[in-house]
Amino acid sequence: MVAANNTAAPRSTPTQGPAGRPRPRGPLTVLLAACMGFIASIITSLFLGTVIEVVGNYVWWKGQGIEHAQAQVVEDLGYIEQFPRSILVPDTMAFAKDMVRIVSLPWSRLNAQAFFERARAADHAETPAKATQRILQRLLIEGARLLEILLYVTQDTAVRLAVAFFALPAFAMACLLGLVDGLVKRDLRKWAGGRESSFVYHHSKHYTAWFLTAGFAMYLSWPIGGLNPAWMVLIFAALVAMSLSVTVASFKKYL
Repeated sequence: MVAANNTAAPRSTPTQGPAGRPRPRGPLTVLLAACMGFIASIITSLFLGTVIEVVGNYVWWKGQGIEHAQAQVVEDLGYIEQFPRSILVPDTMAFAKDMVRIVSLPWSRLNAQAFFERARAADHAETPAKATQRILQRLLIEGARLLEILLYVTQDTAVRLAVAFFALPAFAMACLLGLVDGLVKRDLRKWAGGRESSFVYHHSKHYTAWFLTAGFAMYLSWPIGGLNPAWMVLIFAALVAMSLSVTVASFKKYL
């Protein structure tokens, strides 16, 4: 007797097609992934900005971490004041201040300013005699300093989000130019018999996603003053447009 062949054919998983290829994501999935990437970029920028300011408080600008973070907010608001109008909002300064007020609302509800003042008063008070009290006093002072730095980093992030919102038309135009340029190059390659390159396509696609997420988080958490956030937005818009052009141009010629 011939033994029955019990080897079952490989079953496709819900995320894979019949040939083992990943299924293309629908528009709702792409939109959800974009929203999650946007939220992750904001959270990452808050974490990075706070870490940079705290480390800088002890390494670069000695003991001036709070003042440096506050100066960043004032400086970025000053850049916005130079361009009082936008295509999307009639008053850019009022819009940015509203963003700062909204993100500062939870801190105001918790009366954080009074806590910061108590910590500053404890920093100038006499050192307690007991070791336990000295440790608690130092923890109170350093914890309040960390929270105050986080407050100003959050405000500066809100200001830079406002700048990115103002620059959305320029960003959309740059992406449209990159898309059109890529389509023209793809057609030229298609009719001229150019070679396919999946290596270039997949790498440029990853670079586009990187510029939209990690690059955006880097822009939000940039700690060095003297650079207008609007120029940073335009730089990242140009990089996204270039990578998008390469991605579209290297897309397969025949579907």
